[in-house]
Amino acid sequence: MRRNQRNRNNGKKERIVMLASSAFVLAALTMTGVYMQAQNTGEEDDGYTIDFTALEDHAADKNQEIARNRTDTGNAVLEDDLDYMPMEAGSGLIQIPGLTDKEETQIPEGEDLLKEKEEEKEKDTEKDGEKNQEAEKEGSKEAPGGDAPREAPKQAESQAVKELQFSEAEGLLRPLEGEVLLPFSMDSSIYFSTLDQYKYNPALMLQAEEGTQIVACADGKVEHLFEDAEIGLGFTVELGNGYELTYGQLKELTVEQGSYIQEGDVIGVVGAPTKYFSVEGANLYLKLTADGIPVNPESLFR
Repeated sequence: MRRNQRNRNNGKKERIVMLASSAFVLAALTMTGVYMQAQNTGEEDDGYTIDFTALEDHAADKNQEIARNRTDTGNAVLEDDLDYMPMEAGSGLIQIPGLTDKEETQIPEGEDLLKEKEEEKEKDTEKDGEKNQEAEKEGSKEAPGGDAPREAPKQAESQAVKELQFSEAEGLLRPLEGEVLLPFSMDSSIYFSTLDQYKYNPALMLQAEEGTQIVACADGKVEHLFEDAEIGLGFTVELGNGYELTYGQLKELTVEQGSYIQEGDVIGVVGAPTKYFSVEGANLYLKLTADGIPVNPESLFR
């Protein structure tokens, strides 16, 4: 028991000694630091310490010197009064990206802009005047002989259509020399050999050899061209006063739709017969109508 108590007392003493030693070391270090700081404070200026009060005094002296120079030189600031050389943008000493690296562009003043606009307006006015003069000259052109301006071809064409006149008293020119193959018959039916039947015939068929030339029976205008299964290739001519003449069983036409033909003009040749007239043979199909009513063309041949 006594031994255990002694051991405990010895442990307490050791801890007390360690704590005292640590406190002594810390105190020594603290004293050393204080001493070193005092030594540094007492050293002389090494040249790297900035004295701001001295700068303020120097600036005040410089301002007074500049003020005196202005009074002597008429308030002009001299380059010697400045601690730097004055520079301007674009002088070559200062480079400003996007500003000094570009060429100088001269912007016209307000008066120059007004002059340019006025000149452009005058040019436009002159051009408009020239165009109007040209238009007046073209509009004032007249046909030869001092007549009124020429009429359009369409107007002349319409006049030609109005001039078409036909009457049964004038008669028709026989289109070719040939016998009547199938006569005009609207009062009674006639026999068609190829069809092997009787029926009315609103047209006249003139017998002719294939290739025989055909001439126009009268003056007129070609209304339309066609190709029919029964009467073959053909066309219809307007004669005037409601009369129309149809030619069929043709080939090698010399007319065009909308063209004008005169009596006696060659309009084509006789073609091969269609299957509807294969037995009858080659022929010219000729049909005359007055306001849509069939008329016997043979009765009008001169």
